[in-house]
This record gives sequence, C-alpha cells and structure tokens, in this order.
Amino acid sequence: MSFDSRAFRYALGCYPTGVAVITAGGGKSPMGITVNSFASVSLEPPLVLWCMDRKSSRYRTFTTATNFTVSVLGSAHEAVSVRLATPGEHQLSDLALVETEAGPPGLADALAVLECAREAVHDGGDHAIIVGRVLHFSWQKTGAPLVFFRGRYGALADTG
Repeated sequence: MSFDSRAFRYALGCYPTGVAVITAGGGKSPMGITVNSFASVSLEPPLVLWCMDRKSSRYRTFTTATNFTVSVLGSAHEAVSVRLATPGEHQLSDLALVETEAGPPGLADALAVLECAREAVHDGGDHAIIVGRVLHFSWQKTGAPLVFFRGRYGALADTG
C-alpha cells in the first residue's frame, strides 16, 4: 500500500491551529515567516517550538539565528500572514513593529510577543524543529486569534 501524501496533508488540516509570525535579525533588515507549527513545550524552563521547512529560502537565516521573536496573530492579521507565508516576501519594513530586548522585532498589535533565545534545532524530516527559551514576553488581555483550518483562515470569538 502506498502512502498518499496529499491525503495525509488534508488529514492534518483537520486540526485547527493558531498562526504566528517568527522574526529573526535585528537592525535595518529583519525578516519574518508565517508558521502554524508553533507550540509550547515547557513552563520550567520556559520553552516553545516551531518548525521550519528545509526547502525555504529563509531556512538558514532562521535555523542559525541566535534569537527570534514569536508574534501570535489576531484575526485582523490575515493579510500579514498571507504575505509572510509567500516565498520571497519576507521583509517587515511596512509593518508596525515593537522593539525587543532580544533583538528581532515583534508585531506591534500581536496578541502575544515572545522573545526567545535559540535552545536547540532538531531534525524533523523535511523540517527542522526549532526550540527557543522564552526570555521576555507580553500579551494582550483581549483579541480574537487567527486560526488556520482545512486550508483556510478563520477566527475564534474574543472572550476577553
């Protein structure tokens, strides 16, 4: 029996996920990438993870970055998510950003911003699993999250 990769992708799409933007690089040319593979790992120590496609032109930048920032997207961020998910479009110059102590900026109106130091990079098949230690964070008390389900964006109600 052969493994149907396309059907597998559809099956995985049945699991709704939040959407985040990871930023790396400081100074005048930070870059971002949209991910829906973000997850918490540990509270003690505070660790998170996300996954990076090995075929991405941004792979080396993100897997070798000493620090990165995770911005959890709200329902108003669909256009930002689409733009930073597109190959070749990864500059942040026209987005409202906040400076961070760790270096890479966060999105100014994100639901949460987590500043991380790279803890480890693990092999994950056609992806790398990037683990970060959370150094600083901030979050909004209200706001509906952007959600990805079956290949489409959606939102949950803001219950804040």
